[in-house]
Amino acid sequence: MSVAEPKPTDATEQPTTTLRPLRKRVMHVVRRGHLYLGLFLLPWAIMYGATGFLFNHPEAFADAPTATFSRSELVGTPMENVPSPTEIAQQVVTALRTRSTPPVDYQLVQSEKVKYNREFAFATVKADGREVSLLFDATGGGGTVRSRVLVPTPVPSTEKAPFAIGGAKAITPKAGRPEKGTNPRPVPPAESLVESPLHDRVKAAVPTILERTGFPGGEVTVTSVPDLTFNMSDGSKTWVVTYNAQTGTVSGKLAEEVPAPEELSNRRFLTRLHQTHVYPGERNVKWFWTVIVDVMAFVMVFWGISGIFMWWQIKATRVFGFVILVLSIAIAIYLGVGMHEMLATGAR
Repeated sequence: MSVAEPKPTDATEQPTTTLRPLRKRVMHVVRRGHLYLGLFLLPWAIMYGATGFLFNHPEAFADAPTATFSRSELVGTPMENVPSPTEIAQQVVTALRTRSTPPVDYQLVQSEKVKYNREFAFATVKADGREVSLLFDATGGGGTVRSRVLVPTPVPSTEKAPFAIGGAKAITPKAGRPEKGTNPRPVPPAESLVESPLHDRVKAAVPTILERTGFPGGEVTVTSVPDLTFNMSDGSKTWVVTYNAQTGTVSGKLAEEVPAPEELSNRRFLTRLHQTHVYPGERNVKWFWTVIVDVMAFVMVFWGISGIFMWWQIKATRVFGFVILVLSIAIAIYLGVGMHEMLATGAR
């Protein structure tokens, strides 16, 4: 056999040689689609990355003086060693047992289900034309201090609107927080069921936190604290109890009458994952999820910027890619300006 004579091909190799060009064409389309779609979505990738970072870090690029504090700033304040939710629930049960007439042997049951309905307590300080808002982790993990200029309240018109129907009724605040659009009546001070309740600890810690973070002091108002829910047995029935330290209220429902939690659909699960942010006071699953949010924020910005370099390396795509990039930026600016106008006017 001559060296120049082509080597006979096996019949089994024929499909490979015919499919290879098609595979290359498909991968070429996939790569180009990835490139151009990446260029078109570049502004959104950077926006989602940047805003995801801002969700976790209120002090970053803040539009008002903002500072964060950790457990070290709470040293020497009543918020330094906050009792666990289970300990507070036990105090409430003991107090209820002592106050019951006739005596009822209340007992805390299913202590693993004791929890706050929110993670944070809030307080405000008004001084020198400014309002300082403080967010406290209910477990004493730290928080955030934010200051803003108070906007003067406009003088209400003496003329009643001819189209007005009814009026806002004064109500008693629920769970330490008044409903929006109402003028709540002040709640009379109630006897506390626990020693040094959460709102007293927050209020006492505020002056120290403001001093250590460089914010002005003033009159302290604890605007809300989270409710505590737990199960309690009276010996024959089990109750689901809700306790709010600020109002001193205790309410309960029979466990069998409490409706089951609404089923978490895939859509709600995904949207709540997107909205989950801010590091909690303890290192749990949410804490590690929040770390991933920070990592994703960095990666999305990196993808966008590095994608520009990768695109520019391919000369054949520069012209068409540049057109797509300009179009994308123009649309992003148009939508950004439009959304700013809608949000500024309160439109939804």
